[in-house]
Amino acid sequence: MRLTKEKAEQNRAVILETASRLFRTQGIQNVSVADIMQAAGFTHGGFYNHFASKEELAAQVVASSFHNAAKHLSDKITMGSEKGLKTAISEYLSPTHRDACAGGCPASALPVDAARNGEDVQGAYADGIEAYIDIFSAQMNGDKKQARQEAIAVLSGMVGAMVLARAVRKSEPKLSDELLSAARKHFAK
Repeated sequence: MRLTKEKAEQNRAVILETASRLFRTQGIQNVSVADIMQAAGFTHGGFYNHFASKEELAAQVVASSFHNAAKHLSDKITMGSEKGLKTAISEYLSPTHRDACAGGCPASALPVDAARNGEDVQGAYADGIEAYIDIFSAQMNGDKKQARQEAIAVLSGMVGAMVLARAVRKSEPKLSDELLSAARKHFAK
């Protein structure tokens, strides 16, 4: 039985969402195409009806994840609203976000994976970072160059704090909380 175009698009969306969740929790290199398809409820062979390779899927997952996260961030921050930016930073640097490894921000969930993958995945990651910088820059004071530099510093500090907090969460929960708290106080002031 032949799939309708609509059903094929729905299946593709399920594969993307499943891969996104698995990549964030286990890493791109640690998840096989067979793992993704099984978790999505499809056969392994059906993968190639949607994607030419795992690398193509990974690049699309990264691009889609950043697109969704940037939209969420934009919606949360009202352009020109300092309070909206502070709220977004505080929520990002929270234990709730830290503990949501299967969701949340791809910038803190996938940096090592992006570094270890090819140009397509790195390109999608870089595009996502640029989108974040644009969103933050619009909230910063000063000329464009100064606002961009400030946005880069804030984003780097937030992502770095989240990566470190996640890295020590199980063995040193107090340190993990302290990392988030200190970064929250510094960046959401």
